[in-house]
Amino acid sequence: MFAFLAKLFSSQKLASRSFPNRGKRDIRADDITVEPELTPKRKAIIAAKLTDSLRNSGANIAADRIPALQQRIQDLVFSGSRAETIAKVLAREYDLDKHQAARIARLAASLVMSKYREDRARAAGSTRYRWSTCHDEMVCMRCRELDGKIFSWDNPPEGGHPGEYECWRLIYPDYVTGPVGRLDSRCPNCEVELAKRPRAKAKCKNCQKDIWVRTNAEGQQVLLSEEMLENFDLQKYGPQICRCRAIPITAVDELVLKRSEAR
Repeated sequence: MFAFLAKLFSSQKLASRSFPNRGKRDIRADDITVEPELTPKRKAIIAAKLTDSLRNSGANIAADRIPALQQRIQDLVFSGSRAETIAKVLAREYDLDKHQAARIARLAASLVMSKYREDRARAAGSTRYRWSTCHDEMVCMRCRELDGKIFSWDNPPEGGHPGEYECWRLIYPDYVTGPVGRLDSRCPNCEVELAKRPRAKAKCKNCQKDIWVRTNAEGQQVLLSEEMLENFDLQKYGPQICRCRAIPITAVDELVLKRSEAR
């Protein structure tokens, strides 16, 4: 017990030295500025998840370019580059839309941070963790259901541990192919060019159907038909990286849990 506590205290001190201006619970993926120490197994998991995300991202990336892009992202992340830096490199070298580049970069940084935390927790003797959301209005319905539940590091729920996936892909798998509204000035109902692009709910003079105006996850204003509204509501959480945290359960916590379960 004392050996475990000593190891845990040592890891907390190291975290404090690495991020002197923040508490351990407040460290974010964007704060990575030095190369994190990750096991080969964790790096392989990150590579696989990045490749899968690129293939399903909806970005205009040729299939034969994905391996090279995935390797470029890995090199940048493992060298300690910030998410904003990675996004600029991807947009410049691979001609990606700035929103797509930022999203891919955030996922990469979040994956590394998640696996880094997992390795640190395992090194301190933790075998399980408690799922914890940000407890705000942006928490998706899936993460809200997982909040407070306990999982093994070796047996995560579908999608992975906190911070390892994009919520929208689990909530709405057809996000990329589903209708997300029009970015041009055509009516989303009859596709006739509008005299003026509306900034609020309006009615098309040609088909007499309602047009809704919403801001999507990329910050773009889109025109929606009534049929598109339901899909748009499903997409309001994404594309968003899971912001939840895995709170490691220590040996002391395990003893408390066992005593409470025995009562």
